Amino acid sequence: MAGMNEHSAELTIENRMGFHVRPVQRFAGIARLFKADVEVEMRKGRVPGKSIINLMSLGGRHGDKMKVTARGDDAEQCIKALTVLAEDRFFVEDNIDVHQRPSRHIERLAAMASCFRSDITAVLDDKAADAKDVRALVSLGLRPTDEPRFQMRGEDAEQAQAVLDLLVCSSFYVEDQMVEKGSKTR
Repeated sequence: MAGMNEHSAELTIENRMGFHVRPVQRFAGIARLFKADVEVEMRKGRVPGKSIINLMSLGGRHGDKMKVTARGDDAEQCIKALTVLAEDRFFVEDNIDVHQRPSRHIERLAAMASCFRSDITAVLDDKAADAKDVRALVSLGLRPTDEPRFQMRGEDAEQAQAVLDLLVCSSFYVEDQMVEKGSKTR
């Protein structure tokens, strides 16, 4: 299709266990939130990037390269979001060390928010902060179990809202072991 917006990135699978179920679910979950068609190419072939079964069939291992291509109006934001996910090991931690990066949930939220052109404000209780600014998010006192709301203005606000809501509401931007079970309440 002439004039179609296309973006791609070559990413490396850094997870020790490879592109297994959890990373694949997270990848496909993010990809599905965009209108763009997503395609993933690895050594075993090329598959649609929104299909968990097709992505699993690639058998991605630690160190493998994957080329991700998105085509459509929101292709740029899609590739940025999928790149953030992949570069941070699909938010899967092989060795949980809460002391090494205690604010990684905030860093991940800010990185994902930065994939979008829209102005994004995170709101927790009565406080608000720029969702793209780690220091501003820290000032909210945002904990991994908190579920902030987002206020957005801009051309890609719909996709940004969907992506950030998925991250926060499903808490998949932190590992379960990082927070105590049942600690969703303050």
